[in-house]
Amino acid sequence: MNYFQRTPISYRIVLVSALVMATLFLLQAYMHHYVYAELKAMGEFRWWREAPVPYLNFLFWALLTPLVYSILKRWPFSQRPWGPMLLLHVGVAVLIAAFHEASTSCIYYAILHWRGEFDFSDPGMRNWALSALPPAILSRFMEYGVLMGVLVALDNARIMRERQTQVMQLRNELQASQLDALRKQLQPHFLFNTLNTVSALMDMDSGRARTVLSRLGQLLRITLDKEQRDRVPLSREIDHVGHYLGIEAVRFQDRVRVSYDIPASCADAEVPSMILQPLVENAIKHGPGLSSDRVDIAVTAKRHNGDLCLAVRDNGCGCADVEAATAGSGIGLRNVRERLRLLYGGAARMQVSSPGGQGFSVQLTIPYKRNDHVP
Repeated sequence: MNYFQRTPISYRIVLVSALVMATLFLLQAYMHHYVYAELKAMGEFRWWREAPVPYLNFLFWALLTPLVYSILKRWPFSQRPWGPMLLLHVGVAVLIAAFHEASTSCIYYAILHWRGEFDFSDPGMRNWALSALPPAILSRFMEYGVLMGVLVALDNARIMRERQTQVMQLRNELQASQLDALRKQLQPHFLFNTLNTVSALMDMDSGRARTVLSRLGQLLRITLDKEQRDRVPLSREIDHVGHYLGIEAVRFQDRVRVSYDIPASCADAEVPSMILQPLVENAIKHGPGLSSDRVDIAVTAKRHNGDLCLAVRDNGCGCADVEAATAGSGIGLRNVRERLRLLYGGAARMQVSSPGGQGFSVQLTIPYKRNDHVP
């Protein structure tokens, strides 16, 4: 890293800021002279005398900014104890302020000498220049403190941006790992059961066997697609769970009846990819998986007050203590809850209930947003 890259922001911004500040101070000096020239008998405003002062001051601070920032990084104020650290910075500030004032004063007096307004050989002028040095160094010392405060604020803002970037990267990685975990939830026993169903149907109903194979192929294609988007239209998500539930309906010999209530106004709504998969698996697990009776599973969607409400309900075996039941339900429902929290924060809700201890109902509420990536 070269010298001019040792700043919390682009050095070009530092340089432009110095030029803007110098111009503002020069205009302020001119306006002061313009208003009070006659009252204070100030005479004519001399641009060659007034203009170099703010430009030399601010441009020299711009030149020293990488050095001051390097000092801040080498001895940050967060170090303990504060006493020695503060004394160190005060000492460095005095040295830099003296160096700044000595350097810019020499350049300024050289410009005035070139213009014939300052004579180095005149003892009176030299003594005046020397007497003006201490208060000028004090001013530079205070300016150093202001610059250090600005750099501290900019550095803290940079650190916060980096942390936010890291958090977003971690969230994206977590989302990817969760999506991968959902894909792997298509357990081998599901494939074995499906293939056994196909084998049994080959002699009895080859048409239904082909339907199951077709649904299995579509399900695997979507599930294992590495190009799968993190967020998809609701219509695509419904197609995915439709293939899964269609296979399960055949496997359980029509003891599963599935209904969908997805209004056209919700079909293009954006939802997290595979967000319904754990919910329908939960319905199968607590429905035909535990009962020999027919189980009705309803997948519904609606818009309400700017939100999209998704629900998966079944009339299978419910329970009296929903929290205890969902606590041991594996990564599925916990995964859904965590994904909603990461994606939407407090704007999303997940409610799991078992009305009257009969069946389960899982409802997701997320902010409505149109997804234009229609498959």
